[in-house]
Amino acid sequence: MTSGKADVMTGVSGHQFELPSALIARQTAKAATPDYSSYEEHLTKGDRALTDGKLDLAEREFASALKLIHDPRKPDQCKEAECLCRLGDVYAQRGKRTKEGRKFTQAAALYNAAMARSVDGNGAKLTDRLRETEQSFLQFTANIHKERSSYDRVLRHKKRLEDMRARAKSQLQAIDQQHNPYQYDEDDPAMVTVEAERAQAVKVLFKSIAKDRQVFIKDLVDECIATLGPPPCRYAFIGLGSQATELVTPYSDLEFAILIEEGKDNDDTRRYFLYLTHYLNLKVINLGETILPAMAIPSLNDFQSEDPEKDWFFDSVTPRGFAFDGFMPWACKTPFGREKTKTKPSVSLIQTPAKMAEFQQLEISLSEGYHLSDVLRRCVLLTGEESLVTEYLAKIRETITDVLLSHSRSRLSAIQLLWENKDQILTHEPTGQLINVKKEMYRFPSLAIEILALCCQTTHASTWSIIDELKQTQRIHDENATHLTVLTSISAELRLRTYVANGGQQDSLSPLAETTYQREANNTAQPDIAASLHNLGTSWGKLGDHRRAISYIEQSLTMKKAIYGSNTAHPSIAASLHSLGSSWSKFGDQRKAISYYERSLTIRKTIYGDNTMHPDIAMSLNNLGSAWEGLGEYKKAISYHEQSLKTLKTIYGDNTAHPGIATSLNNLGSAWGKLGDDKKAITYFEQSLKMRKIIYGDNMAHPGTAVSLINLGTSWSSLGDQRRAISYFEQSLTMTKTIYGESRARPDIAALLHSLGTSWWKLGDPKKAIRYFEHALEMRKTIYGNNMAHPEIAALLNNLHFAWSSLGNQQKAMKYKEQS
Repeated sequence: MTSGKADVMTGVSGHQFELPSALIARQTAKAATPDYSSYEEHLTKGDRALTDGKLDLAEREFASALKLIHDPRKPDQCKEAECLCRLGDVYAQRGKRTKEGRKFTQAAALYNAAMARSVDGNGAKLTDRLRETEQSFLQFTANIHKERSSYDRVLRHKKRLEDMRARAKSQLQAIDQQHNPYQYDEDDPAMVTVEAERAQAVKVLFKSIAKDRQVFIKDLVDECIATLGPPPCRYAFIGLGSQATELVTPYSDLEFAILIEEGKDNDDTRRYFLYLTHYLNLKVINLGETILPAMAIPSLNDFQSEDPEKDWFFDSVTPRGFAFDGFMPWACKTPFGREKTKTKPSVSLIQTPAKMAEFQQLEISLSEGYHLSDVLRRCVLLTGEESLVTEYLAKIRETITDVLLSHSRSRLSAIQLLWENKDQILTHEPTGQLINVKKEMYRFPSLAIEILALCCQTTHASTWSIIDELKQTQRIHDENATHLTVLTSISAELRLRTYVANGGQQDSLSPLAETTYQREANNTAQPDIAASLHNLGTSWGKLGDHRRAISYIEQSLTMKKAIYGSNTAHPSIAASLHSLGSSWSKFGDQRKAISYYERSLTIRKTIYGDNTMHPDIAMSLNNLGSAWEGLGEYKKAISYHEQSLKTLKTIYGDNTAHPGIATSLNNLGSAWGKLGDDKKAITYFEQSLKMRKIIYGDNMAHPGTAVSLINLGTSWSSLGDQRRAISYFEQSLTMTKTIYGESRARPDIAALLHSLGTSWWKLGDPKKAIRYFEHALEMRKTIYGNNMAHPEIAALLNNLHFAWSSLGNQQKAMKYKEQS
């Protein structure tokens, strides 16, 4: 049976992903009048279940009550507070029962959310619950018996954070007064000088903010350690993201990891630092700025569910500011890391320096939504042992390979694309919505500098220090260093000013930001901005960051609906839905992809006619076929691919060589092969190959032609004709190396080498098979890491065992068997 590669038609550039929660909010026309009798009934049933210790039932009832009265545009804060407080009681009891630290932090977040909505004097009751939650966490999770702490300490922490923000606001005002380049004409030389001076003042401000936050975090950690007792080994809390780059604001999320001493990585050590992280999170949550979706409470926001209605709660009331990076499936920038998902393994960010450095080796880390390896490469000490950070950075320098640098350099083309779109991206006026400011202005300079740092192999974490080093080592001219500093300072300052004006974060994918964005969409929506957002999504998709791609296309879709109408059948809305499907497909969620493709197809048929032959309809049909194939529904896939092929042939002509027709032919071959009919698969692959050679040239190296060749090789191998299979594999290998480079380590090249080895083995030539298997093994280890347990590596080791055994070399055979 063949496992041919399917092609996806991407179509219009620049699409974005729609969070299920955002989708529901925008498609809700007008909130229905709440059923208060049912609301009270749910509360009564929940209270009874909680009293009886039936926590799951109690949670369902309280969540149902909350859902009845929840309207993010006009929240009934009093009733929401009632439900959230009761849900907090459920999680507090669940924490006592399970002894899981996370249950207590979820309880604390629920109580704080209730407090943010309380207007009837319930503050004291909720304060008592928060104090009790901390005491219960220490008793049931950390096994420490301690009297309830005073809430005064929490108030002191809040005051300290307020003072930090007040200082930043005051310094911004001083910068305006002392350095105002905008009083000069653009061609006045004085403007350039004052602009550079202002950039230096902004740089000093951001360095000061980063230091203030570091000291604040250190003090919170020290408080936790004073209660939990001394750590079992040397450690270092390392700040990540904007804390490391010194572009952090007093409102930014806390992103960090923990380094532990080599030789002390055991269950006791990990348990201690998990407790410490939970306790720190408890203190951060009690600052009152952690929105509930960030806590991933399943009855409110179930990000693991394929049903978008399971992610329904929009926290439009709780302020969003200083908080842990969220528990969403795509987030993992705290020591908790990420739990195992359907498509990704679990990740822990409590590691020894050597183990933490290994993230640089893993291709899976490079393909993470948040580019985990990139994030972990830039860090700064928050508290603990500086020597561990030094050791970690040294390990990173040892680990980073030419393959990684090549990967980074390849991203320069995407940065060039962003630069070419700068006029579209940067010319519109800021609207007060930081979701636009951060993504349209802040992202470009930070990404450009990150890639410059990778290419020039600078080891600094701070963006400012990177620019200084590039200037000192003459990698960039003084004038360009000034331009980079000014660009970075403008984007960072604008981001900070927007936070200050809004009193918190409104730049991310939080429900608060999404709701506010929709509320003002009619006043700010413009087709050119929607197109820019769409193009940014495409650019991030080409960088492999499909989460960000989805995010931008989501914003574009929101704006398009505001422009054209939510229920209007418009080609631009259909294009965004189609691109969301493509992004979700690449993200690994085929069911969500199908949902978006089907909505796009419905709109396109409404626009062009149900029986009209149109390229966009063909594209939707093709991608639906590929998504169903990804789910193993091969007959459904064939049906869609046949419809797509028929549509394209009607449009372009039955005998016309067209890329879309070649793609449909290839995909039909892939689906028939997976259904077990290799002969039929070969007929389609041969037609696809012939057409691609006509389009791109008989001797032209093209990725599409290489795919057709490998698919033909796989099918012939399945039918037992190994010599013909080898011929196709060798042609594909030569072409792929021509396209990507002779020495490039890539999964598709490794797969071709593996296939060649298998075919030679089946032909009875184990020596040739061994040569290809060993080459493939070397490449897989380069990609995934020498010590990485990966099924492809295991398969190659097993094949080498059998091949050497057949040659009578049992010593080598056993060596590979033991490794596998």
